[in-house]
Amino acid sequence: MYGRLITNDIKKSKLVTAATTIFIAITAMLVSLAAILIINLAGSIDGMMERAKTPHFMQMHSGALDQSKLEEFAEAQSNLADWQVLDFLNVDNSELFIAGKPMTESVQDNGFSVQSEQFDFLVDTKDRIIQPKVGEVYLPIIYEREGIAKKGDSLEVRGHKLKVAGFLRDSQMNASLSSSKRFIVNKKDYHVLEKFGNVEYLIEYRVKDTEKIGDLEKAYLKADLPANGPALTHTLFRMMNAMSDGIMIAIILLVSLLMLAVAFLCIRFTLLSKIEDDYPEIGVLKAIGLRNSDVKRLYLAKYAALGLVGCILGYLLSLASAAFY
Repeated sequence: MYGRLITNDIKKSKLVTAATTIFIAITAMLVSLAAILIINLAGSIDGMMERAKTPHFMQMHSGALDQSKLEEFAEAQSNLADWQVLDFLNVDNSELFIAGKPMTESVQDNGFSVQSEQFDFLVDTKDRIIQPKVGEVYLPIIYEREGIAKKGDSLEVRGHKLKVAGFLRDSQMNASLSSSKRFIVNKKDYHVLEKFGNVEYLIEYRVKDTEKIGDLEKAYLKADLPANGPALTHTLFRMMNAMSDGIMIAIILLVSLLMLAVAFLCIRFTLLSKIEDDYPEIGVLKAIGLRNSDVKRLYLAKYAALGLVGCILGYLLSLASAAFY
């Protein structure tokens, strides 16, 4: 008899049943999609930073540089695994042309670098370490996504032309929130461009014990070493890389939680309405000896079944949707 009541109830309210199931499915899809994207984002960021060997601590510096002091400091650090100083050639955006268009409207500080030999590698879209040929330049991947450049375009600085050979992923400056962007060129092209800009130094360190990065930062500041620029750590690089896509995921999660609350309200009101409509049937059930708890379980069984169907459907939809991100 219980099964007939549930079957008859579903047949009487097909529209309400379908709408409730679809609403639950959409909610489950959004929650599941947010979870999948969070896991994928964390995995991709960790993978990129590991392959690129992101520095654990970096100090940017503009001005004169005393290499001997840096060497003395490095020798005194027992937790230090490796260190280096990279050049970052800042070029004024008014002198930088991509596909014939000046970069004067860009809010980024654009500059040129060569590939590192030790760590902090710039990689292509397949995570391979880039080795540009003479006359080639690789631009940050965000410039391709924003439609600023495409493969095969030309880049020009004061008459020196380079061909855009591809796009790079930068574990430090990849994020849209980063104020600086690195272009990678061959060493010969870098030497030509060097007279067109100002060199900024990236003083980078990698440690053996990553839990003691803060100790290295404190020691660097106490040693009164070159520090005419911001200091950044591995944790901050990771957070900045996560922020851009993380904001989108947070919005999806917020919308899904709001829809979840609305879904529960809809189910509650639908359940109360159905109970009022089914008073005669409920009276019959009580007359044959059913307790109130048995009647409650009877109705909850129906919506638990709808919830299960909706969650399974939502999960399957989330798997299909995740492929587009």
